[in-house]
Amino acid sequence: MPFDSSDPGRTLPTPEYTPDNTPASSPVQTTFNIPLIVGITGSAGLVGRDLVRLALKEGHTVLAMDIISPDHRDTVLAEDISFAGDRYEYKQVSALDYEGYKNALKVSKCNAIVHLATLANGPDLDSRLGLESQGKAQHEVHNSNVAMSCNTLSIAGELGINRVVLASSVNSIGLLFSKQPILDYLPLDEKHPCRPEDAYSMSKYFCELQSDSYVRRFPSLRVASLRFHGVVKDSHVNRESLNEQGGEWKDLWGWVSSNAVSRACLLGLTSSTMYFGEGTHETFFIAAPTICQQTNTVKLLDEYYPEILREGRLRRPIRGNEGLFDCSKARKLLGWQEEGFCYQDKDEAVDRTELRGV
Repeated sequence: MPFDSSDPGRTLPTPEYTPDNTPASSPVQTTFNIPLIVGITGSAGLVGRDLVRLALKEGHTVLAMDIISPDHRDTVLAEDISFAGDRYEYKQVSALDYEGYKNALKVSKCNAIVHLATLANGPDLDSRLGLESQGKAQHEVHNSNVAMSCNTLSIAGELGINRVVLASSVNSIGLLFSKQPILDYLPLDEKHPCRPEDAYSMSKYFCELQSDSYVRRFPSLRVASLRFHGVVKDSHVNRESLNEQGGEWKDLWGWVSSNAVSRACLLGLTSSTMYFGEGTHETFFIAAPTICQQTNTVKLLDEYYPEILREGRLRRPIRGNEGLFDCSKARKLLGWQEEGFCYQDKDEAVDRTELRGV
């Protein structure tokens, strides 16, 4: 059936892995305490460096992998992890190099993978980048990202690695890089349809579809696709810095701290199988419970998404600067939550200084 470009609401199918029977409520699941040997791609990035340190502090062994030289300033320096001893190793390897990637995991006897490596859109689509930034062509962004996630899942199946976390993005549903995001309702949850328009967003949507396929083929495999949002350095996690950052209207002014993302990655590997079992792929929004700005969220919606309010598509009341991503699934299945900085309207009789993820 030909694609009808006149229908702006046309959507890619919501993958079947989003369950209808997610428990309405459940206690935070305990994690198992068996030390893992974790292979981490993109280990020299912001999240990668924090995750390496967190995993080592939690007693796991880490194989850090990235494409940059071991002596590059962005690799984890020896003095940062001297406490880990021989539980840390860095290898210069690309997730696009199937045999090199597989061999690195095999030699280190990894039994878990966190795939963070990615190619981002260039400044022609990402307004946050300066025009001097050298982005990649759309076909290269798409092809590289799709190949890296496919390699990760294929190697995991081949080597019998049954715990995998993939870095997806809130953009898999079609947000920041879309001409005009099409939102059926707010706050967004994992059941919302996906409508990506650009290479990066499509590649994140496809990595989720790949995961859905691989858990069917390998019934002992468990995959968590974490939809990160606007990862912020921990040094910038304060009211003033976030308010100055502001966020973007197309991605609903969201953010999350690098520390919280690292915790989500580790929980994606270690959380209990009681509700997140083997042979299962789940997606999770990983975002803070507030927007960046210290201002009223509903007022921003009235300016940028008036139809959501006018047509009654706001699923619950939003107070102060509460965020527009429902992360309750991550809390229920992973035991994850993030803190936020709560702005209080003068007209609100709500005595809260801190708002926790729900």
